[in-house]
Amino acid sequence: MCGGIRFQYNETLAPALAEVLPPAQLEQARSTGIVESVFWQARPILPALVGDELRLYDWGNRDSALKLPKTGWLRIESLEAGKWNYLRPREIIIPAFQGVEKKIWFGIEHGIRGFLVQRDGAERVYMLTLPPTPEYQALTGHDRMPALIAQDSVTSLDGSSQSIFGA
Repeated sequence: MCGGIRFQYNETLAPALAEVLPPAQLEQARSTGIVESVFWQARPILPALVGDELRLYDWGNRDSALKLPKTGWLRIESLEAGKWNYLRPREIIIPAFQGVEKKIWFGIEHGIRGFLVQRDGAERVYMLTLPPTPEYQALTGHDRMPALIAQDSVTSLDGSSQSIFGA
């Protein structure tokens, strides 16, 4: 899969980022131009291009009371089987430039496919996953990979790309 991403800081997202990031992390994002989000943080977020508009959404669902799938990922097999049709998923682009899985950071060239769903006033973005390429599985050891846009291979980033979350 992909347990975390890095994306470019954009001032239009500043109010939404201020709601979810601690002040020190928000200031770091402003100064470096990079925002990092991992699914296991207190409130995981994903940026999404919905049409031409860049917005910030909660990443998946970890709340048992919310009647949305309790995960952060959407398997392409489930989508194609129609299991998400009741949520009327809308395809979006997650404009990430790096991803992480099992502490291995890798480059992302054109973003990740994702889906926006709504129910009972809640909006969430789920990251689309596919069976892994042999290369991705060898790199991360995981049996799923993100649906990368127009990208056939991934390469590990060097040790200078350490996560602020310890990933």
